[in-house]
Amino acid sequence: MAVDEALAEGVRAGSEPFLRFYLWSPATLSLGRFQNPTDGLSEEALRVPRVRRMTGGGGIWHANELTYSLGCTQEDLGTLGVKPSFERLCGFLLDTWRRLGWDADFAKDRIVDATSLGRYAPACFAGSEEYDILVAGKKLGGNAQRRDRKGIFQHGSLPLELDWAQLRALFREGYRPDPALTTDLRSCGWSGSALDLIPLLADSFQTRMAVEWRESGLSEDESARAATLTQEQFASENWTENGGGSLRSP
Repeated sequence: MAVDEALAEGVRAGSEPFLRFYLWSPATLSLGRFQNPTDGLSEEALRVPRVRRMTGGGGIWHANELTYSLGCTQEDLGTLGVKPSFERLCGFLLDTWRRLGWDADFAKDRIVDATSLGRYAPACFAGSEEYDILVAGKKLGGNAQRRDRKGIFQHGSLPLELDWAQLRALFREGYRPDPALTTDLRSCGWSGSALDLIPLLADSFQTRMAVEWRESGLSEDESARAATLTQEQFASENWTENGGGSLRSP
């Protein structure tokens, strides 16, 4: 989380846009930026590794998955507004799943009852947003943003295989993702590893956004800033539990 924040700060200060892919070790529960830890979570959720994201939405159990993060300015994106930005920035996911031959659509184009879209859920995979991606009618992964006057930062979780027993343990009844409405990459037909997805996703992003890649690691300044952010923010119990003090009512 600290690396993502350091990269996002760089974009706001004039650095190049970025797309990052990573895995999690150990498996961790991430809380959305404004999520109240008492909302929909069980006592078991207090005993697992936890971190608070800088993006919104509900909790995600990051285990057997690929995560991406990206940052750009509104000028880079060439569009204004939250919904148009989600449509543009999630398009590479839709393209990738369709290239694999999967029946993939945005939720807004598949769900007839539009009133069911856009409602917050304490478990990210139990929510339903217009630009969630459905494969064969089921939600695959989740995406969340943080925006300011200039910058756009987006997170996305792409589960290779969902651990339904763990999800039942972490989220209280009535708040859990529904296996009838939620899917993972294995169930969709992906047989490779999470890392095997990166070239496909990167190529789809490059094509969709009409950009050219320059592969890069962190600069010394970015690494130093991430280390500072870890100590000052993301490793702080106050940040994890209270998110700076502006949380949703449970």
